[in-house]
Amino acid sequence: MNESLPSNASPFERTNLPEIRPVTMADLKGALADGIADLRRAPRYSLAVGAFYAFGGLLILYVVNVLGYGFLGFPIMAGFALVGPFAAIELYQVSRLLERGEPLSWQAIARATPKGVMLECAYLGILLIFFLAIWLKSGAVVYAMFFGLRMIALPELMQALFTTPAGYGFLILGHIIGAGFALLVFSLSVVSFPLMVDRGTDFITALITSIRAVKSNPRVMLPWGAFIALLLLFGFLTFFLGLIVVLPILGHASWHLYRRIVV
Repeated sequence: MNESLPSNASPFERTNLPEIRPVTMADLKGALADGIADLRRAPRYSLAVGAFYAFGGLLILYVVNVLGYGFLGFPIMAGFALVGPFAAIELYQVSRLLERGEPLSWQAIARATPKGVMLECAYLGILLIFFLAIWLKSGAVVYAMFFGLRMIALPELMQALFTTPAGYGFLILGHIIGAGFALLVFSLSVVSFPLMVDRGTDFITALITSIRAVKSNPRVMLPWGAFIALLLLFGFLTFFLGLIVVLPILGHASWHLYRRIVV
């Protein structure tokens, strides 16, 4: 079912776009409950994806610290969340297979994502990585603003962040910039990846649909984005270990919220 558009609409506006359904906080709670249920029904696959994501974050932090760029630790943890929707593709497939009552296996999950779909998802994934690179560069600029060009060892930096005016300024400005990036990426990806996985939609259509979903339901989508940020913060505070459970919950819940929003 497509939205009715005036006959004099531009070719771009006449593009067949999925219809957006208004949702409520009850839909959000239902999607979260369904996401938790999917985790319980398929813990082997869900937790494996979460563990892989968490290990990737730890590995990146370790490499950055060894190379002497420990000051990028906070931007990396915040920016790593930007690629979370791409990492959750397999979780969307798990929820999709459970929804259809089909048997689960790694082979079934792999077969459920055709090469064409993965290519479209990869395009959007590259875009998210581009935003991540900009975010990391922004983190380096903010660091230089408050601490200069001198590299500070990670233990010294941690102490400075919470005991000096420069540290407070770094945290405040960094969080403001990070929130802007997070809102942008959330708007671009909250519906786009599930839509591509479900219907094989091209990534441009998926991006437009995701933005429209957020724009049409700000009272539900913005709290959902804030809730995602809180859960990810918990995951980061546990040195990524909490993400083993957090990512599956968010991934499965995002699938069910997509199913409620997109007709």
